Amino acid sequence: MGHQPEVWQILLANVAVGIGALIQSGTGFGLGLVAVPLLILIDPVFAPGAFLVASLFQNIIMARRNYLGVRREWLSSIVPGLVAGTFFAFLVLRCLKGPGVELAIGVTILTAVMISAAGFTLKVTSRRLLSGASLAGVMGTLAGVPGPPLILLIQNERGEEIRANLALSFLVGGAFSIASLYFAGRFGMFQFCMGLSMIPGILLGASLGGRLSPFLDGPRLRPTLLLLVGLGGVALVSRNLMGW
Repeated sequence: MGHQPEVWQILLANVAVGIGALIQSGTGFGLGLVAVPLLILIDPVFAPGAFLVASLFQNIIMARRNYLGVRREWLSSIVPGLVAGTFFAFLVLRCLKGPGVELAIGVTILTAVMISAAGFTLKVTSRRLLSGASLAGVMGTLAGVPGPPLILLIQNERGEEIRANLALSFLVGGAFSIASLYFAGRFGMFQFCMGLSMIPGILLGASLGGRLSPFLDGPRLRPTLLLLVGLGGVALVSRNLMGW
């Protein structure tokens, strides 16, 4: 059980998730990257459990808006990977403590971004999607940033496909991450209610962010995604090196 935040803190939390939802609605990624650091500064009770609840609604909206881009053959590999990765993260939560995991993840992300920016890309295969989703499950539960492994794989696909399949992946991964936090003793009714308190910000940001999609689709989308992924890696590394 956590302490009850002040009304002004709940309002600021809605602003934070609203900005993140706006960005993610246009790109398919960015809600956690933008919102989680701000939520922790406002009050740590808003993350990660409460944030994961709020993010479920964002991903439902994105999946419905971009449903024509759903690739079932991708999801048949992504979902098992998310389950495996989240289960591994659950074991880590139960057995290990310390910032080393996030630091290693951050360095890995930055390395992958530099390789992608240099023009090296991987063909999307079921095996690579399975591996990427497994890593995404680990990262989503431990660090709150699940997107980079999958984004680096599908960054050259159509914008609608990227947004639809990331939304469904984050939806499944978020649900499993909440379950892992619950069984690890880090999620309960209080976190659930705090998540519901941020739904207005999610709905407003998602509504406004839908207008970004046509602008970002095409040649603008890939560099935008790489920039967001890179910022996520920098944030993880900085948070551990500077003791955030």
